[in-house]
Amino acid sequence: MKETNGPPPWTWAPLFGHNDRMDRFDPVQALRVVQLMVLSAWADGHVEGSEALAIQRQVAGSPLLERVGVVSEIGRDARKWLLAEGMDACLAAAAKELKDADYRELAFKCCARVMGADRVFPLQEESVLGRVQQLLGLSDADAARLLVLATK
Repeated sequence: MKETNGPPPWTWAPLFGHNDRMDRFDPVQALRVVQLMVLSAWADGHVEGSEALAIQRQVAGSPLLERVGVVSEIGRDARKWLLAEGMDACLAAAAKELKDADYRELAFKCCARVMGADRVFPLQEESVLGRVQQLLGLSDADAARLLVLATK
């Protein structure tokens, strides 16, 4: 095979329209964000259709999530996990895997959007969102900023 002069092929991505965010896709962190959204949807004991659609929209609309896999399968697995281990253990395990600040902030915004999708925000959902904030290490100021962004 003949050697070429020039940069290795993986550095050519920006030339073909790829941006840095897309190239930073992390399948483990993406999976954990989707699991957190599913758990958030189950916070009040049931999932509304609007919440399921919100999860699908968040995944399809984010380069950090869009290659995560089949959302319905992730949702089924997350529900089984929730029933086996309980909400707090699942939230803690999922949040623990989010090392990147962009993924942590995305997770919080996505969870808030999913919880607000049915236009009802019961105490259970407020409690879970507070727990997600704590587990992700977000300050009150960060959470307030992200909640504003989540409404846009």
